[in-house]
Amino acid sequence: MELLLKLVALVMRVLNVLLAPILAWLGGEPARTEPFPPIKDELLRVPATELAERIRRRTVRSVDVVRAYMLRIREVNPLINAIVEERFEAALGEAVAVDERVAACAGSEESLAELARLVPLLGVPLTVKESCSLKGMSLGGGVVRRQNVTASDDGEAVGRLRAAGAIPLLVSNTPEFCMAFESYNYVTGRTLNPYDPQRTAAGSSGGEGALLGAGASVCGIGSDLGGSIRIPALFCGVFGHKPSAGIVPIKGHMPVCDDAHFDQFLSLGPMCRYAKDLPLLLEVMSGPDAGKLRLNEPIDVTKLKIYYPQRLDLTVNAVPISPEIRESLRSAVKHFQNKGIYSEPLNFRYFCDSMQLASASMQTLNELPSVFEAKRPSLLWELAKVVLRQSEHTFATIFMYLLSATKATVSEEQHKKYLEMAAELKQDFTGKLGTDGVFLMPSFPKPALRHYESFGHVTGFMYTMIINALGLPATQVPLGFNRHGLPVGIQVVGGPNQDRLCIAVAQELEKAFGGWQAPK
Repeated sequence: MELLLKLVALVMRVLNVLLAPILAWLGGEPARTEPFPPIKDELLRVPATELAERIRRRTVRSVDVVRAYMLRIREVNPLINAIVEERFEAALGEAVAVDERVAACAGSEESLAELARLVPLLGVPLTVKESCSLKGMSLGGGVVRRQNVTASDDGEAVGRLRAAGAIPLLVSNTPEFCMAFESYNYVTGRTLNPYDPQRTAAGSSGGEGALLGAGASVCGIGSDLGGSIRIPALFCGVFGHKPSAGIVPIKGHMPVCDDAHFDQFLSLGPMCRYAKDLPLLLEVMSGPDAGKLRLNEPIDVTKLKIYYPQRLDLTVNAVPISPEIRESLRSAVKHFQNKGIYSEPLNFRYFCDSMQLASASMQTLNELPSVFEAKRPSLLWELAKVVLRQSEHTFATIFMYLLSATKATVSEEQHKKYLEMAAELKQDFTGKLGTDGVFLMPSFPKPALRHYESFGHVTGFMYTMIINALGLPATQVPLGFNRHGLPVGIQVVGGPNQDRLCIAVAQELEKAFGGWQAPK
């Protein structure tokens, strides 16, 4: 990235500081005066894998579980605005069919084992990010002219979860065309953070993050091109996993790129409140490729190698890491050190250039989808229409397209150099982490931002985007709260196809720090 782009990023940081009071006012959401509705039904505190077991053994009915989540969703959605469209009646019908199927098995151990093998998520409610395609449900993507578009089929990953017995309840909110860092559009509005309505749930899987954080979903499916699973998971205090590149099919996702290498950057993955659910959800979503991940292979966490960055801030124009995120990282590292587990600080070569490397890598994609009707829209004219309130597009969407247009300011020679540096960085990660190491690092410099504040924190997304560019797996892990009651946490990064290591570390940290905790 040339000096001009670095200067733009630095100016945006300065403007964000100066405009912070105005941005807080523009957020427009009043502070919460009443406690967030407490969870009263204990079924809402049971992990998905345990729910599936209880349903199979008929100690609980799928109908009761689905109804419990329906009631919770109706209770909290007015406070978070996370739903695009629900299918509660259909879900109840499917739950009835599940209970009848289980009853017909007569409870024999052999038949129960067969159910667990064939439909391991039988009767478990599921929420779906709208962009992932749920048959018959909205696929408008928050785009005004697409608001009546519905999915003709399930996306492939969604279909696998349904084939495993999961019961979809709804599709959740995203930014317009998934092209922004906050889940806001002109069709369904803005999703609010369940821990503080004046804060964003992030994007683009913000609807999923908010529902999970609010205890209104037990598991969901999101998508991640540059942090769109992990950052909402951080802001909403839940777990989110970005799989290794190419493991989970992206067929059915909207928007999608015609470039054959798009699945090396975009990942669909599970989001949930309990880390023990991650292996099964990822195994189901991975289908035939699950064998590459060896998710059922036992892992002795004490034998792992824990690496962490010696220096956190990337470059002078990067958003500084907040004290509470730094403390989260230190606490996680200290936990493993206290257990006598090998740990070592690392400074990966070129890691400080993550912003440039990630941008250059993603700019290799051809035929990128566009939200605009015109093939070659005038972005400045679109921006002017936003200012005049004559545009059907949000400022955030146009802002993202303006950022993507910066490729022209980087010379071909410099672009090639960045790609070579990215290849070397991936080689360094792969070589150092191997099959027994993980890298603990921030997923974002701060806890949940105020609404509109993300525009001044663009460079902060490079902590996640670089992991997409390298094709590595990463799990976002909640590690408690800051003094304002906002969730904090880190991401755990592994080598290619070492997803099980990331998840094992997430499970260990959940035991140590308590994992998800309901809003108060």
